[in-house]
Amino acid sequence: MTITRRAFLRYKTPKAAIPPHTMITARGREAIEGEFGTAEVGAIPPVEPGVIRISSNENPLGPGSSAIQSIRDNLDQSNRYPMNTRITDSDIRTRLGKQFGLTAENIILAPGSGEILRNCVRAFTSPTRPLVTAECSYESPTRTAAYFDVPIRAVANAPNLGLDLDKMAGAAIGAGLVFLCNPNNPTGTAHSKNAITDFVRWVTKESPFTYILIDEAYHEYVTDPAYDTSVELAAKHRNVLVGRTFSKAFGMAGLRQGYAIANTETANKIRSYKLTLATNVLGAAAIDGSLNDPAHLKQEIARNQDVRDFTMNFFRSNGYWVSDSQTNFIFTKTNMTAKAFREGCAKHNVQVGRDFPPYERTHARISLGTMDEMKRAIEVFRTVLGIPSTDSGVNSN
Repeated sequence: MTITRRAFLRYKTPKAAIPPHTMITARGREAIEGEFGTAEVGAIPPVEPGVIRISSNENPLGPGSSAIQSIRDNLDQSNRYPMNTRITDSDIRTRLGKQFGLTAENIILAPGSGEILRNCVRAFTSPTRPLVTAECSYESPTRTAAYFDVPIRAVANAPNLGLDLDKMAGAAIGAGLVFLCNPNNPTGTAHSKNAITDFVRWVTKESPFTYILIDEAYHEYVTDPAYDTSVELAAKHRNVLVGRTFSKAFGMAGLRQGYAIANTETANKIRSYKLTLATNVLGAAAIDGSLNDPAHLKQEIARNQDVRDFTMNFFRSNGYWVSDSQTNFIFTKTNMTAKAFREGCAKHNVQVGRDFPPYERTHARISLGTMDEMKRAIEVFRTVLGIPSTDSGVNSN
């Protein structure tokens, strides 16, 4: 989470304006970052024993054993700057580049993909070059644009709550940057490879100086066969970038590791905004260990799919609309305000997502925990939504 001086001073406590530990630790970071400035930070309580936190799209299991072992093996490097360590920034960029058939120069490593999103707004937008985004999507680019007085063209979501690519293409004319979150947060929807390719071709032709940032934070969780990564487009087109993170499927939200893939010229533009010596040495070690253990990633994808199917089936079998989630969270129409649903669940020690305008009156985002956590959470959802219990207590289909 970025804590600016201005933001820090807005939060006041009796003890020298020290923010609560939830504000400066990884747990619940996304929920706090989303609400900070519009709600009391204290509204996001710390995790207590017995509380199920399914509010921040975190991987409930954390990094795999190979990543953890790599961290242990490199603890002795913590006293060194990242260019002097056993595993360097360049080493990680080279490994990631090879994974995509590219070079280290095509990779920008960052302390979380949030820095990538912010720096793309800084690099490619201006008061005369707007940001284009979906009305309901991840808010980081929008917040950055507003901070720098950049105009924002927010396009209403499609009826299925996915991105309306046709309208976003029209809005892209003359814009500095288009932010495509695919799969989209908070709606969980994903667009096909063909749809994204057509979008890129059209915008590139009609507005060649407009950059397109495709955020693939949830890429690993997608099971729709029509979907595919846009890395090939980023390698081919000067104006296309792909953002990735190790915070989700790799379970490294607290280690703050993300990266972007781009044409060398474009990558250098973003790299000029990069924080100096920002590489987390232990985070880099965890990446190295994770890349050595593809089997763990496959297991995580399968686990998440089972939990996702289970949770979506509960809502759909009880008559509630749920978007076609391709992520580690779901977006469902509860027919009550997100605030009422959130507060009702909190009374039973379950924490769910924040408001997501303009759907905060009717929809809620629910992150996916472990299967055991979701079975327990579903019983709370029954209580809050007034759904009668089944004989078995939990719908396990």
